[in-house]
Amino acid sequence: MPDTLRTLSTDTAVSHSDRTLLYQAVLVKNPDVQATNMDGETVLLDLSTGRYYTLNRVGSLIWERCTGTQTISDIHAVLCDRFDVAPERALDDLVTLVTQLTQEGLLHQERR
Repeated sequence: MPDTLRTLSTDTAVSHSDRTLLYQAVLVKNPDVQATNMDGETVLLDLSTGRYYTLNRVGSLIWERCTGTQTISDIHAVLCDRFDVAPERALDDLVTLVTQLTQEGLLHQERR
């Protein structure tokens, strides 16, 4: 997997049952990950692996909201409010990025 993660470039579909489960999850950042905002993008450094990741504006907004207090539904609503994007596309992109960040060990999900 490349070190650079980008959003708004996926065709992943999320089923209705998956959405229900996702909407109950909150996202928590790995404490070993340091983040720096640079010109609207966020650069992440995983201190445990030494790997760098870059998030675009959308990814940066998602990362900022992964505080352990907001559900995926909450983050989805912010994306739809801030960007001119169809709700289905925003959700697909959100789920794709969260999945990538989780697989890389940068985030984990908890159920409310």
